[in-house]
Amino acid sequence: MQLKSISQIITLLGGLFLFDLSHAQPASQGSIDQLFDILKIKQNTQAIVQPQQLQMLGLNQEQFWQDVEPELKQLYQKNLSEQEVQALNRFYQTPEGQSLAAQMPSLSQETYDHVIHNMMDNSANNHSLLKVLVNDNA
Repeated sequence: MQLKSISQIITLLGGLFLFDLSHAQPASQGSIDQLFDILKIKQNTQAIVQPQQLQMLGLNQEQFWQDVEPELKQLYQKNLSEQEVQALNRFYQTPEGQSLAAQMPSLSQETYDHVIHNMMDNSANNHSLLKVLVNDNA
């Protein structure tokens, strides 16, 4: 087959791209289960939530996990294809992947703490600025 114009090439490439996307299989439950095991998502999720928080909700850690697990797995299934989850599973079984998986919970927690601290600082600064502006206009 000989392509005679740039538009034919673009059409062919676009068709191949759309064909690939339209045939992407959603992630299987088994692949997602494997990824959750490799990344220790249950343990890491339970470690994030403080026992006092769970007590206020009338839950223990196992009840909490039973409530949140299906939702988390659904998020993964909604956003990742089978090929992507299998690629992640292969990567996280490598030494580099295992190292990254071990570091991610701490890094995620520090990132969360930093973002919350930054928001609180900005909130305090905005509150102080608002007081100055209100007093200057009074």
